[in-house]
Amino acid sequence: MPITIYKETHFDAAHRSMHYDGKCSRLHGHRWSVEVWMTGEINEKTKILIDYNIIKNIIDVFDHQIILNREDPLVSAVSPFQTPVTTDGDPTSELLAEDIRERLNRYCKENASDVLVSKIRVWESEGCFAEVGE
Repeated sequence: MPITIYKETHFDAAHRSMHYDGKCSRLHGHRWSVEVWMTGEINEKTKILIDYNIIKNIIDVFDHQIILNREDPLVSAVSPFQTPVTTDGDPTSELLAEDIRERLNRYCKENASDVLVSKIRVWESEGCFAEVGE
């Protein structure tokens, strides 16, 4: 019988939307919140669906980072000081929700688990989030 678990975690990161005409086109930071629901069959031996720390560790790749569109000219400007996390497109809450979902699902597949993200919600700020379902 499938079971669903929930994990909430946070990370601090800067980003910018270079294709957006407004204040978010400037480099700025957020305290991002991520809510993850994962569904599947529990492991008969461990009785665990997936270790909550695995979820956190996968999301922590973004913590205290600068997240930029890989085509952003800031990538080369920042790189001598810190290697930014780059994305295929502007790093919006929508894009990060899909990116994190893919990372989690890939981890499960690579570790022979049938567990999948059933829903993920990425909060860019209070009152603003993007949500992706299965």
